[in-house]
Amino acid sequence: MRSTNAVKSIGALALMLALATNLALAGRANPNPKILPIGSMPYGMSYGAWGDAWWQWSFAIPADTNPVMDPTGEFAAVGQSGPVWFLAGTYGGVVERTVTIPAGKALFFPIYNWVWINIPPFDNPWSPEQEAMIRAYLAEQMDAVEPGDLTCEIDGRPVADILSYRCSTPAGGAFMVDLPENDVWGIIGTPIPDDGVLEPGLYGPSIQDGIFVMVAPLAAGEHIIRFTAGDFLDVTYNLTVLK
Repeated sequence: MRSTNAVKSIGALALMLALATNLALAGRANPNPKILPIGSMPYGMSYGAWGDAWWQWSFAIPADTNPVMDPTGEFAAVGQSGPVWFLAGTYGGVVERTVTIPAGKALFFPIYNWVWINIPPFDNPWSPEQEAMIRAYLAEQMDAVEPGDLTCEIDGRPVADILSYRCSTPAGGAFMVDLPENDVWGIIGTPIPDDGVLEPGLYGPSIQDGIFVMVAPLAAGEHIIRFTAGDFLDVTYNLTVLK
């Protein structure tokens, strides 16, 4: 499947220092100064953990207002919170979205990614062996990606070495997803042998593997982000970042 008084001041200072450190690393450690390095801990989380959070966000929103299904950007703000905004790809096809972003938000999005939601009775019960099998399967799908298959441009500047931004669910970090009525993949309502149908609720554990980028907060004004994955998807975001 392809497919968050004094105490507050101290916390804000720590966040600013952490971001400043990540930005400094970004300038030294990779050729993409607007993107935080894959080995950094943006806002206290690894790339892999942010990838997990992206999937949790995208699955929790019903299809009729889901940003992945959105052809225009109308629903880009649904489910957003905290210092990082998620952008969405598509489940295939070309789309151009126009979105207004609050000031000071980092942007995190996948260029190409896979996920496995372990759902008995369709999957084996969760175990170390099942997790290892899932990780191997997802890795196989991602290993098949060639360097020329993926592109990303930020304000017309191509992102170099895209495959280096690959991340997966951290060890021991398998996550659950909250599936609503009218979920984007139509999982809810699937018949279960001798047991009715799958009802809305938490499902998993889940593992993900993919190419994600974390873009540092952009300056106020107009920006364009475009990313492609072969013939599978072509996504353009026309962004207005507020002051």
